[in-house]
Amino acid sequence: MPRDIQGKFALKNDEHRFVRSLRLTDTTWRALGEEAESLSLTRADYLEQIFRNKPHSLPSNTRIKKEDLLSNTHGGADSQPSNTWQKEQIEQQLTQQHEENAFLLAQIQKFTQANALEQMRDQILTRLKLGKQAPGYKKAVLALNQFIQLLRDKFSVPTDTP
Repeated sequence: MPRDIQGKFALKNDEHRFVRSLRLTDTTWRALGEEAESLSLTRADYLEQIFRNKPHSLPSNTRIKKEDLLSNTHGGADSQPSNTWQKEQIEQQLTQQHEENAFLLAQIQKFTQANALEQMRDQILTRLKLGKQAPGYKKAVLALNQFIQLLRDKFSVPTDTP
């Protein structure tokens, strides 16, 4: 193949060639270069020649008949891996998910009830219009906290503090 003044391979004709990129490992790139150079071709020309002259030897993406595939395996159709879910598996997953959701909903409701009691306590304390250092405020906080604790014990509402 003739080279131009800079030592690069000269174009075969004046036809514009679009450039594409490939991801190859270093060893594949070197092997491709050595093979192309031994034929006095560029890597691109060598790849084009391979695809033009040897299409039957290239890997194919055509589908293989199922019988051929099954005959090549030792286990038959039952040993074929499957990425589809069976109906029982789906139902089991759904029931498990529903149980988890119901449990989480109950926990959230208990948590919001506990927070609601503390929020109501704070609202009542702000309505008293007492300073936080006032003896009446401290007694009211103590009484309301005891009331909230009694409610939690009676209705088994979890506490936020450890």
